[in-house]
Amino acid sequence: MFKYSKSIHSTSLFFRVASVVLVSVILVSISIGIITIKISKDTLVDTFSKSNYKVLTQITNNLNTLNDNIINIMNAIDYIPDFQRYLSEKELNPQQEFKTLYNMQTGLKKMIPEKDFYDITVLAIGFNGSTYVASDYDHILPVSDEILNSDFTKNALANKNTVLYQYLDHGFTKLTQHSSTIVTIKVLCDKLTKEPYGLVYVLINENALHKYYDYFVGNGNSITIMSSDGTIVSSNNTNKVGTKNTDLYNISNVILDNNLKYVNTKLNSSDVAILSKHLPTYNFNIVGTIDKNIVLNEIYDSTEIIVASITIALVFLIITFFIIRRTTKPISALAKTMPKIIYGDFNNHLPIVGSYEARELSAAFNYMLDGLNKYVREQIKMQKEKRKAEIHALQMQINPHFIYNTLASIKWLMWQGSIEKSTQTIDAFISLLRNTISNKNEMITIQEELENLKNYVLINHTRYGDNINVHFFIMPNCEEYIIPKLILQPFIENAFFHGFTDKTNGSIHVFVNEQNQNLICEIIDNGVGMTNEEVKNILRKSAEKYEHFTSIGIQNVNDRIKLLYGDEYGVIIISELNKGTTVRVVIPAQKEFVEY
Repeated sequence: MFKYSKSIHSTSLFFRVASVVLVSVILVSISIGIITIKISKDTLVDTFSKSNYKVLTQITNNLNTLNDNIINIMNAIDYIPDFQRYLSEKELNPQQEFKTLYNMQTGLKKMIPEKDFYDITVLAIGFNGSTYVASDYDHILPVSDEILNSDFTKNALANKNTVLYQYLDHGFTKLTQHSSTIVTIKVLCDKLTKEPYGLVYVLINENALHKYYDYFVGNGNSITIMSSDGTIVSSNNTNKVGTKNTDLYNISNVILDNNLKYVNTKLNSSDVAILSKHLPTYNFNIVGTIDKNIVLNEIYDSTEIIVASITIALVFLIITFFIIRRTTKPISALAKTMPKIIYGDFNNHLPIVGSYEARELSAAFNYMLDGLNKYVREQIKMQKEKRKAEIHALQMQINPHFIYNTLASIKWLMWQGSIEKSTQTIDAFISLLRNTISNKNEMITIQEELENLKNYVLINHTRYGDNINVHFFIMPNCEEYIIPKLILQPFIENAFFHGFTDKTNGSIHVFVNEQNQNLICEIIDNGVGMTNEEVKNILRKSAEKYEHFTSIGIQNVNDRIKLLYGDEYGVIIISELNKGTTVRVVIPAQKEFVEY
């Protein structure tokens, strides 16, 4: 009688759990048949749309690289004096003309890699009637006066300080005459009088533009590039190029204005998801359109989902039955001991007693505790080493584009004969590299960081001009305090490249002071400022890898400070549109590094 009662008691938990699981699985199976199709459809579309948004970002980066190449070519033409001579002087004898053309060609080849001329046609037209085409395989079809008197040229002259991209239904050179073309125009002005003497035209064949996004296009999704009036300037659906689609353009603006990843809507009676990004340098919108029906027909089969759901439910029931049967008996015995280890004491082993299952579970659990305890110790050691490696890697992230462009600027200064200025720039560049690459110390003094900042500012003034002034105000008692290397430079860099996008000049002030045993470093600019949302975004993203000195982003600086000193220290950004931005960096005031 005792044995029967004990058997009933030992299996009652099994029956209770098994009954609940059985009812639950039946209800879930029925529910899956009703809601799986809708949920899976929404999930698939959402996932596909998000992945295509990354694709759209990659296409945008590709087109921005094309724009950088075009701007470099135009700037090179603007900086080579022989172009101005050829395009402005009216009477050159044959010998002078030959020498000028030779200098133009050799100068352009020295400054611009040959690969940057692929897929584009570069030509320059002077108001004296002279023309120059940077290609042996292309030439201008109409006379220069027709091009100079065209609407797109007049538009460029009305905005002579801006590089404009304009769509033409056909080009005006031999290679572009039979296809839609995007023309980029820059007005060439005399450096002293500021009066225009000619224009540079870069023609991009619409077919050549396809290569920047063709390999991203699949069945069911398309890419469209649209101008500001809704004209489709490029698309993988070539029959739509040159037409207007104001509905699609308005939808893309709604996405951009509301900072959305994508929107679901109806377009031409089709159920579509639309993504969009703005190309500010082109003043174009790039729009991705995903036809849900086409995409889902390829990756979605409702019958297969239902069959799979039923199969999974049956397998789950069978497996659950055996698992519950084998595990419920030792659970009661182990339940009294296991709560002792939930407080983080990994040395609180369970006694190996009871049935075979209980002994096996206890032995396995004890083995797991020993492994976990060892793993935690190893992870603590590994995290310390990883932190040191990450900080060192951040210090070594010197962007090759920065080095290349700095050396190109020095070369240009020497070519101009500015020996003193080029020497100063070289000295600053050497000092900056020595203090960042050669100096292995993680911590440096405020005085050393100040020297790095001044060298960086000098290089930027050499490359971009000195319209943005930088002033340093360091309290004398702060010069010997130590700080992590390169925690102020990213903010100077961010102010240079993002704080004055709509301004021709401005000021950046750097203040360092001690307050309440904390070192307060402030970088204040009077630039365009940011919204609260932009401030949140800048603290979340990494640095952009274009031509900046390093890839150390603001988020990296903030994380690095908190890693070194704790969560009470870090970066605070205060900004207001059209008034400027204040960045405050707070760390402990130390003359010797003490880890927190």
